[in-house]
Amino acid sequence: MSNTSLTFRFLLYTALLILAGSCTGNGKHAGNGRTPQPSDTLYTEQAAMEVYAYQPERALQIIDSAVIVGNISKVWADGLRARIYSWTLMGQTVDSLLGGPEDVRFDSARVIGERLLVHDSLKTNIGMHQDVLEVLVCVARRQQDTARWLRRSQELVEVCRQQGEDAEPEALRTEAEVGAVLCAMGQRERGMAQLDSVIAILDSREHRQFNWLDATIIALKRKISVLTNEEKYVETLPLARRIIDRLNDYEQHPQDYHDGTYREPQNATERADYINFYRTQMQSRLTAAYAALGEQGSMEDVYEQIERSVRDAEAREHKARYHALELQMLRQQAESRSKMMTVVAVVSVISLLLILFFATYVYFQSRRIKLKNQVLIRQINQSLSKEPAPSSEPLMAASSGDADDTTALFTTIDRCIRSERLYANANIQRQDVCDRFNIRREVLNQLLATHADGLSFPAYINGIRLTEACRLLKDEPTKTVVAIANEVGLSPRYLRRLFVEQYGVTPTEFREQREQS
Repeated sequence: MSNTSLTFRFLLYTALLILAGSCTGNGKHAGNGRTPQPSDTLYTEQAAMEVYAYQPERALQIIDSAVIVGNISKVWADGLRARIYSWTLMGQTVDSLLGGPEDVRFDSARVIGERLLVHDSLKTNIGMHQDVLEVLVCVARRQQDTARWLRRSQELVEVCRQQGEDAEPEALRTEAEVGAVLCAMGQRERGMAQLDSVIAILDSREHRQFNWLDATIIALKRKISVLTNEEKYVETLPLARRIIDRLNDYEQHPQDYHDGTYREPQNATERADYINFYRTQMQSRLTAAYAALGEQGSMEDVYEQIERSVRDAEAREHKARYHALELQMLRQQAESRSKMMTVVAVVSVISLLLILFFATYVYFQSRRIKLKNQVLIRQINQSLSKEPAPSSEPLMAASSGDADDTTALFTTIDRCIRSERLYANANIQRQDVCDRFNIRREVLNQLLATHADGLSFPAYINGIRLTEACRLLKDEPTKTVVAIANEVGLSPRYLRRLFVEQYGVTPTEFREQREQS
């Protein structure tokens, strides 16, 4: 066949493929056109969340495709869909996609979130648990479902507290949410005390960090919303001004606030959008407050009244903050006393255990010395009677014998390491095994070279650890990866590295593949 004919056929097939792709690429969701491939880096969580605010339909298509190519699990994809439904700025578009009435997206997000809360993966993934609860809190707030709003907010605070000091801003942000819910439920005194306490703690933070700045803005916003609903416009003025002052400082010193948290804007454009968004909101609050107060008299009288009211409001605010700090200090003192009592109790228990351990150690040592003395006396008697003494180094004899003896010796050592869980000791050394079996290092090296494919001692032990970790990941789905790593004598990070090197997946991905198969 001529080269001209081959070229013509190639061009014809290419044109047909392009035409077919354009005809099948108009589906509503990803997967209706060509089959996505794993190399399609477009189908990622990051790509979806970059466009979800104004292009929710495109974000949902990316998530569907990401599931097909394996970039996102089905469970995590559901969580992302719920986040898009509840947080997108194009609510009508999502309602239309779901084919329901206005705000049907919130119902859909709530159903997905509540389904995910009982999923097994949330038991070991506290970060995903937090994301799902944030979605449910947002949905309950938007639907003014105060009962769910309060319950989910309290659950979110507990989850944040479980993550330690790094999640403290998240916990305080949600505690402010709880205060706003209590006010909405008619428990104003309790709710305002909660808000004042959170704001006081946030104000006491001396170092600049974006996550703490954002938590402060959210807490102040929640209090402004409560006061606005009560038409107490004067008290909103100092709060709105404080937010604007914080934003101005952030705008002038962005590097001082850099903390690398996921909430922080990633570039100058996002930072400017963040500042303008909240600054515009606060300026609108100030305008509305002044407009409402301007109906009460002449401009001069109104101005004086506003300034006087603002001073009074600021004085009340400072008093409330002082009271909140005082309560916080009393609470911390009570917690310190409680911790001190706990420490005393723990020290007492540990001391008692050490005494018992020492007594046990002394007992067994004396027993061991007694047995040794008995053996020594027996050996002396045997020597005096010219009877041959029994060999005390059977393993050494076996180690110097033929291939069957070395095989038996290695089998004994391997079985003992596994059955007695010697590998669980993170600090196990080659010499420990040599001492345990009364052999020389050269003998152990020769055994590993002959019967363990020439592996070094650390590689041989890590192989046993990986085998046991695989078994635990498969047979004990409720046990966390951290617990499994500790149980086999490895750190979680090193276990993850060994899994990736040996199997090409992380321990969590290994477990998910086993669950799906």
